[in-house]
Amino acid sequence: MDPAGVATSLLVLLAADNSSMLDCVCNHVASVTDDMSYGDGLMWETYCQDLGNYYLFETCENLEAPSLAVPAATRLVPRRGHEPPPAEDEECGSALAEVRHLTENSSRELTRGLIRGVAADCIRSCSVQGLDNMEWNLETLQTDRLRSATLTKLLHAVQQITRAINHRNRLVLDYNWEFLHNDHNISKTEFQAEIPVFLEHLSDYWRDSAQLLSLGVKHFSQLLVPLAFEQMGIHSNDLQRHEWINSMKHLRDMLHTKLSGWVHDVQSVSEQMAYYKVEEHKNRPGTYILRRPLLNHDLLSYHERFLSFRDDFTALCVARHRRASQMFGLADALYSFYYYNWFFDLQFVGDIESLDEEWHREDRSNAMVSVDTDCVQLLANALDHPTCPLEDLPPETKNLRERCRVQLWDDVVQRSPHVPVTSYLAYTQRINVNLCLLAWMTANSFGVCQDVPFSMLQSVHDARCYFDSPGDQSCLQSNATDAICSVSRAVLLLMCGDFSFHKSFDLCGVSFYTNGSHFTTYNLTWEREFYKGYVRPTERALKYKDSLNSATLKYKDFKIDSLKPLEMSFIALNIIFRFLTTVVYMYLPQLRNVPGKIFLSIQITGITQILCSEVIYRMTGVPDLSTMVHIDSALTLLRCIWLNLFCYQMYACVRHLRLPDDLPPAEARRVFRGQALYALIPWSVVCIATIAFEKMSKYYLMHSRIIFLAGISLSITFNLVCLGSVGYMYLHARNSMRQLKIFSNGKFASKKQYVFMSVKGVILSGIGIIIRIGFHQAQGIAQFVYYVHIATMVQGPLQFVFFICNGTTLPLLRNRVLSWWNPDIIRPGQELCSTAERNLERRRNERSLLAQSSL
Repeated sequence: MDPAGVATSLLVLLAADNSSMLDCVCNHVASVTDDMSYGDGLMWETYCQDLGNYYLFETCENLEAPSLAVPAATRLVPRRGHEPPPAEDEECGSALAEVRHLTENSSRELTRGLIRGVAADCIRSCSVQGLDNMEWNLETLQTDRLRSATLTKLLHAVQQITRAINHRNRLVLDYNWEFLHNDHNISKTEFQAEIPVFLEHLSDYWRDSAQLLSLGVKHFSQLLVPLAFEQMGIHSNDLQRHEWINSMKHLRDMLHTKLSGWVHDVQSVSEQMAYYKVEEHKNRPGTYILRRPLLNHDLLSYHERFLSFRDDFTALCVARHRRASQMFGLADALYSFYYYNWFFDLQFVGDIESLDEEWHREDRSNAMVSVDTDCVQLLANALDHPTCPLEDLPPETKNLRERCRVQLWDDVVQRSPHVPVTSYLAYTQRINVNLCLLAWMTANSFGVCQDVPFSMLQSVHDARCYFDSPGDQSCLQSNATDAICSVSRAVLLLMCGDFSFHKSFDLCGVSFYTNGSHFTTYNLTWEREFYKGYVRPTERALKYKDSLNSATLKYKDFKIDSLKPLEMSFIALNIIFRFLTTVVYMYLPQLRNVPGKIFLSIQITGITQILCSEVIYRMTGVPDLSTMVHIDSALTLLRCIWLNLFCYQMYACVRHLRLPDDLPPAEARRVFRGQALYALIPWSVVCIATIAFEKMSKYYLMHSRIIFLAGISLSITFNLVCLGSVGYMYLHARNSMRQLKIFSNGKFASKKQYVFMSVKGVILSGIGIIIRIGFHQAQGIAQFVYYVHIATMVQGPLQFVFFICNGTTLPLLRNRVLSWWNPDIIRPGQELCSTAERNLERRRNERSLLAQSSL
């Protein structure tokens, strides 16, 4: 028979039947005692040889008896009989006859047919119907007939899938090697014509692999609970069995999340096959290479080769679930079994020699980003106080994690290394975090991404979108809830070598055979490729995290317990003395002039700010933090504007030689109303602008804070200009008097008065405000910021001392208070009825002083 006709006839036969016929052929070939024909040998090498070698690699501790890992994995290994079927089996005999007549020229067509036939047969026959709505509960698990029948079907299905994947991977690897090395020595023109066929075959292979993986993951998720029930032999009361079933469902969901990432990545690779190219090697004619896009199947190697559920979660769950170690150990072992028998070989199919598109990745180990403090606190708490994943999470916790992921992504998209801080509350709202540290905290096993499947190709695609297209986030494949998880994983694995590392373990390997036997090999530590997990933090990562905890998060809610009484005392004193200063200015008529009314506005604004941020918010938590930050920053700006008016009044009084009491009360009230209008107009404009920015989009948060910071800075600069002008005029006047040789025995002021005036100048200039805001911009020194925050609470007592307890105001206050007890006594300096009486009283005082001096 013509070889091409034989091959065609065989392919038709293979396509018409299922893999049982191929097993029949393999069994007959295995029983050949004489010399094999070329076709027998080809069939044996491409399909039959090493049919039953399946592997499991795990920690030796997890495989030691009485571990359930090996017995459970044994049930997942495909079975195949070794006795050849009867000779009268027509289909098997026909296929065997055609195989024996195969020649070298028809081998490639045979390989293609086997690849397609094995996949098509399994996709068609490996699906178990009627289990989509199957829910394992106590009743269904305890019904032996139902459980055993269903589990048998599922085990057979996953065995067939495992077997099909094993066959196809080996066939494709051989076929691709043969094609790319052009072993058939066909002409270059003929080879070029074969390239589209090869790429189409490769695309079909990956598409079929995605379908097989999807089917396998689905069946594996369905069989895990009944398989564990039979292997673990649960003998307990109904309540404990209910708890065990609920825990196993959580464990099933955890494994399903891990395996779903495989399916998504293989589907993505199949879509990327359209961008694969075949090129001739420049230095080796006749040898061809694959030119691949960046998103190629090499990225599959970033998936975890081993799980660490047993190491990470046993201690957390053993108090509630006494068999937690067995449960997690079983999950780790099954993941490893399917990784090496379903997923591992996919990374090397066709990877003979290749050139890849390059992505110029930068080291992001020192990059910083400003994010929400509460979200970082949630990430830190998840690492410091992890919870058992087998427990039901409250809906509020799940919603909080999702909101936090959305918030973190919004923060990261802003790309702001630092959001200006205008108040202590704003300092607790935002935090500067190292991007790699944030990625590790987010993508960690204990983080907020536990329920988000890990797709490496999607992560790299999203990371490229984030870094290469900062203004266009529409290129993201992930949704807004999962984007931070996707990008964080790519950042951690590709850009942050100093923040995570592979931790090696003492590993053991188990080889399984189709006859049900197995062989264990110990101590595989020499294999450098065997790692367990990829998110182990380096010393640098742990140091950054400890610094974050101790330097910032610990103090964000005023949680320095040893300083709590001191802080509360200072806040109370600040409010009391500000209130007393306000009362004095309202009580004394002499202080109710224009500067006095402005100073009174400063005090009222300060009291309102302290009550809002230090009392109401911290006692009731109302309003929310971001709103309170806006109110606190707005009141800080208003205080600065009042200081502007006060400093301007000082400058005007000195410049025009006009005393504050020159205006009558009615005129003073009118002038003050005008001054207040001048203050409130720019303040309202700034507040409306910042509110509008924050309402439009969260991306404008930094812009609104910059507006506040710029307004405060300009205001304080104006104060310094006014006070500098006053000082300049004083020095200019003193120098002029010296040039005119005008001398006086009296001094301008005593040392005490100089101190009083200097401190007043500092208070009125707003230098304290700018120093405090400057401290707030610093990161990593939160404890010192907290000390500065406490120190600012002495402003109330200081203002009372320097504005009330001075040589002008204190005597007036003392005389007014003393007049309550002796209203008939005229105190020194008390106003009399007329100018004549004031002159008479002054002469009496002068004579009295002259008589005393003469004595």
